[in-house]
Amino acid sequence: MTKKYIVIAVVAVLGFVGFYLYKKYNVPPTIDFTKLELYDLDTNKIDFNTFKGKKLIVSFGASWCPNCIDELNTLKKIKEKSLSGIEIICISDEDLETIVKWRKRKEYPFTFLKMNAPFNSAGVFSIPTTYILNTKLQVKDETVGYIAWENESTVEHLKKLME
Repeated sequence: MTKKYIVIAVVAVLGFVGFYLYKKYNVPPTIDFTKLELYDLDTNKIDFNTFKGKKLIVSFGASWCPNCIDELNTLKKIKEKSLSGIEIICISDEDLETIVKWRKRKEYPFTFLKMNAPFNSAGVFSIPTTYILNTKLQVKDETVGYIAWENESTVEHLKKLME
C-alpha cells in the first residue's frame, strides 16, 4: 500500500514539474511592452507608445541564437514583397556593442532595441519569442520558437490579425 502512494506522489510531482517546464519554455508570457525599459542603438530611451499606429512584429532574440538568426534572415528576405507597411522590431538583452555588430553584419533593415534587463525579467525564457501587434499595440498573436515566415498562408494569417 505504501509503495502505491509513493508511486502516485512521484508521478504527481513529475507531472507538476513537466507542466511547469512546458509553461515556462513553450508558452509566451503576457507582456506590457509600454512597461519595458528599452533603448535604441544610440542609447536613447524608447517609449513603446511611439509605435502606436503601426503594425508590428516584435521578436525577442539574440545574436548567438540560430533560430533567431534564421527567422530574421527570412523576415529580411520577404520584407519588401510580403511585409511592406509592417515594422519589424528585434529586442535583445545583449550588450549594445554586440547588438550593433549583429545588425550591421547581417544588414537587417529592422529596428533593433536593447532591453536593459535580462529577458527572464519579462517572463521570456526561450527565444525567439515573437509577438504580432496591431496599430493599437494590442498583442494579436504570440509564438515561442521559429515561425515559418516563408509559408505564405502563415504570413497572410498573421497580417490579418494585425488589422
